[in-house]
Amino acid sequence: MKRFLLPCLTVLLFGACTKNADDAAPTKPEYVDTADWYVLKAPDNRAIEAVAGDVDGTLTITTMFHIYQTKDRGKTWQVSDYAASRGIVGFGVAQDTLLALAMGMHIGAPTDQTYATQPSFASLDQGATWVPYRDRRRGSGELRVCRNQVTAPSGTEYRIEYLLTPKTPTSTSYYVETIGIRTSTGRQLTLPQSHTITSLAFDAQARLYVTASGALCGQREQYAYCGSSNGVLYVSKKAQR
Repeated sequence: MKRFLLPCLTVLLFGACTKNADDAAPTKPEYVDTADWYVLKAPDNRAIEAVAGDVDGTLTITTMFHIYQTKDRGKTWQVSDYAASRGIVGFGVAQDTLLALAMGMHIGAPTDQTYATQPSFASLDQGATWVPYRDRRRGSGELRVCRNQVTAPSGTEYRIEYLLTPKTPTSTSYYVETIGIRTSTGRQLTLPQSHTITSLAFDAQARLYVTASGALCGQREQYAYCGSSNGVLYVSKKAQR
């Protein structure tokens, strides 16, 4: 997109043009903890697709083609030895093994359930090192983890909430936006900034984990990041009921 429609012909006009351009520029977000959320920023410029672990101990995230660990709430990240070309969109657990799930699956309408499936790599150290995984149960018994819906220990369901906007007045295709999280009890949770939310998870303390893109300053046809496109992880400070 062009910054100026016409050249600025004088110093005064140049200053005015520069000011207007700066005013229109997205504001770079500062990811800091809030009263309700711990806020962690991904170490690379992709959305965080999934998370496993505990914010008080070891957290493991995937940004599709890389897997990272942090043991200090995102102050530092260590990249794992995962180097395969398959993108990872979710994590599953089988006894003491963390599984990397390499395929996303959608069932029904855009607002219905999305899953991560096809366990392809396994880790015995919470995600620091990985080996290929062979599941003899492949088929109907294959592990499948819901990405956009999760159930709290209390039994309350938490779902990503979507907004669908037709691309044209007569269109059958839609812009799909994530606008928050809604529970089966009718409570709505909003994040401090606008994001594309990718997945939900709970830890053993019933804290909610929300993985997302970088903060957005534009949606639909004006989709734009507020500066960095590094993904963000939100962790609720209190247990969810």
